[in-house]
Order: sequence, then C-alpha cells, then structure tokens
Amino acid sequence: MFLLIPYEVRTLIQRSPWANLAIMAATVAISVLAFFEVMPDAAYDSLVLTRSFDLAVIGHIFMHAGWLHLIGNMLMLFVFGNAICGAMPGGWYAGAYFALGIFAGLVHLGLDGSPAVGASGAIYGIMGVYLAVYPQNRINCFWIFLIRAGVTGFPGWLLILCWFAADVFGVIGKSSDVAHWAHIGGLTGGFVMGVALLKLGKVDVYDYDNPTVLDLFTRRAPALP
Repeated sequence: MFLLIPYEVRTLIQRSPWANLAIMAATVAISVLAFFEVMPDAAYDSLVLTRSFDLAVIGHIFMHAGWLHLIGNMLMLFVFGNAICGAMPGGWYAGAYFALGIFAGLVHLGLDGSPAVGASGAIYGIMGVYLAVYPQNRINCFWIFLIRAGVTGFPGWLLILCWFAADVFGVIGKSSDVAHWAHIGGLTGGFVMGVALLKLGKVDVYDYDNPTVLDLFTRRAPALP
C-alpha cells in the first residue's frame, strides 16, 4: 500500500482565503446533513449528477458519498484552494470554482454518464489553475508505504501531471468508482482558465514569486527585487 497525501503548498498567501473557507463550510454542512439523513431523500436525489441537467449540475459539488470521500476532497480543497484564493479576489475565485465544477460535471456526463457526486471535478479545476500560476512551487506530502512513513516535497507540475496521468490510466482501465473524466475535464479547464486569469491580471503575481507558465512559455523569469 502506498499513499501520498498533500498537506502544504509553498506559496505566499497575500489575501484572506475567505471564499474558499466559505465553500468548504457549505460543502461540509450539506454533506453531513445527507450523511445523517436530515435531508429528505428527494432533496438528496436532486443533487446527484445525472443526465437530467437540472440543479444537480452545480448541486453535486456539495454532495459526497461518505466520510472518506468528504475528508479527502476537503483536504485537497484546503491545500490548493487557499493558495489560489489567497492570490485573487474572493468573488473571482468563487466564480472560477463553480464554473470549473460545472464544466467538469458536463465532461463527466458527456463521456461517462454515470450518476456522480463530489467536489473533485471543481477541485481538480483549482489544481489546474495552480498548475498555471505556480508550476514550480513545491507541494509537501505525507507518504505511507507499508509500515514506513515520512514527508517529502515535489514540484507542483510533476505531482499534478502524475495525478492527471493516473486519471488517464483510470479511463483506459475503465475504473468505475472514480469520476476520472470529471478530474481530467476539471484539470484541463482549470489550466486554461488559469492562463486566462493571468493574462487578465486577476491573479496576484509578484517579482519574488516563481515563474508562472506565461513566464516559462515566454522564457521570461520575474526580476529579482
């Protein structure tokens, strides 16, 4: 058994990530209501992503299949969401998050079609934005292999592209328990959105930051202070 769990990204947060924390709180609240069956069955069913193209296109982002599903997604959202939310206006972040969640859901419906719940498509979208803004920043992770454990760090581009590759192999292997197409769609859409946000100047980038993908593509590194 090998587990790799990110717990920290090496970025300088310039703003309060209030929008991401609010999204996390709402997601946990709605998921917990469903877990304890406080929510009526009809309300729960209306938030499951299906081909009906109704409220569930956005509602599925707040729902989860169980505690491990919820905890894992919220950990990833805390790590990557705070980094991106801390680098852009909260309203823009919230709009990007939900737009990417909807886009990932539509990709899943178009290429898979099975019922789905969970925020992972939106989270992978934020990871795509992270890849555009902070490709070289390190991501620190806990690792567990059999009876051994430790911590290590990876460049953002390497770890995120490894996750992307895992989803591609998941599609090829037709793994039915994970919405791989939502992950692929979210990450791809997030990367494109991240580049667009950089071009629009909606992400705070400073001279002491590592190069963004725009800097790397144009072979320009930020000037030293």
